Amino acid sequence: MSPFTGLGEPQHSPTWRKQDWAYAQLREWIVEGHLREGQKLDEATLADELGVSRIPLRHALSRLASEGLVVDRPHRSLLVATMSLADAEDVYAGRTVLEVLLATTATLRAGPGDVERVRAVLEVQAEHTTSGRHEDSRHDDRNFHFAMYETAQMAATFAAFQRLRLLSERYIHLYLKQPSRLQESVSQHRAIFDAFVAGDPDRVADLTERHVTDGIRVLRTLL
Repeated sequence: MSPFTGLGEPQHSPTWRKQDWAYAQLREWIVEGHLREGQKLDEATLADELGVSRIPLRHALSRLASEGLVVDRPHRSLLVATMSLADAEDVYAGRTVLEVLLATTATLRAGPGDVERVRAVLEVQAEHTTSGRHEDSRHDDRNFHFAMYETAQMAATFAAFQRLRLLSERYIHLYLKQPSRLQESVSQHRAIFDAFVAGDPDRVADLTERHVTDGIRVLRTLL
């Protein structure tokens, strides 16, 4: 049986190239575990499931390999990268440093429009969590941090954070499976947001560090 049975037909965006759309679909399937860690990736099967030719598929797989989600072995099948506690510790250590810097700087530079933009994302996450839309809530978790950190106007640091966040997605999906953890995430976001609104960079730094390190603490019990 296909591992994609029951996932539904992916929807193409008219503004995306096929390779970008294939990349986004494959990345989500890896994050959600439909493509399992260590699994061999058969190009013919994936091309058929995605409804694309081999060329855009290979571009998508190459991009995933460059981001560390796929392992490209010369003259052998590609594999979904494995997950490990050592990898998670590495990624989360980098995230802690970058997120504290971005959150602190964002707090110092935020204007009224920035505050309202972050507030809107947080309200959507709270609504999705309350209504049990867990996958939407996971995406909202990412959107909250992106909306806040963009305010820092530190393009290079933000890009470095985005790469680490991408590598974190499978781990975040793992520990946010339980509704109670989603609710705790929203509560922590509210506390960070309140400090952000108050213009208190020290408190934002402290809460942001706790938020990230709480994630790795939970992962130590799961990996």
